[in-house]
Amino acid sequence: MRNVIQGALTAVGIVSLVAFSGSSIAKDEDRTRIECEKRGAYDTSMDARFEVRGGREKFDVSFEAAPGGYFTSGQELDVHVDYVYVGKLMLRYEGFDLQGDLEFDTNIDSVYDDSQPFPENFPEVGRGTHVTVGYLGCSL
Repeated sequence: MRNVIQGALTAVGIVSLVAFSGSSIAKDEDRTRIECEKRGAYDTSMDARFEVRGGREKFDVSFEAAPGGYFTSGQELDVHVDYVYVGKLMLRYEGFDLQGDLEFDTNIDSVYDDSQPFPENFPEVGRGTHVTVGYLGCSL
């Protein structure tokens, strides 16, 4: 009986992971934005966005987890774009949740901008590019 219940819970978890992911694209004359999101086990979620506007490129990814679960403040999560390691983000408390983000930009606005220049190994991004943070992933 216990194996039946565990199997059922595993199936429900897998279905919920598939059901709560998505992507979208927005395009106008001078801007293209593609984004995706994924919700996962342990009350977690991630989202990623790539935007091109007037020759400027921006990429950001974020991760959120409920406190008291699998993740802790100060924990670092690897970020991959099309399976290429591009950096890591650090989780910290923002209100009641643990959150972390990583941002790249071809035009850093000011010293207060927490964006970084794109790393040299950053892959070409387009519709279908896969992004992962820790164990969660989605396709732009």
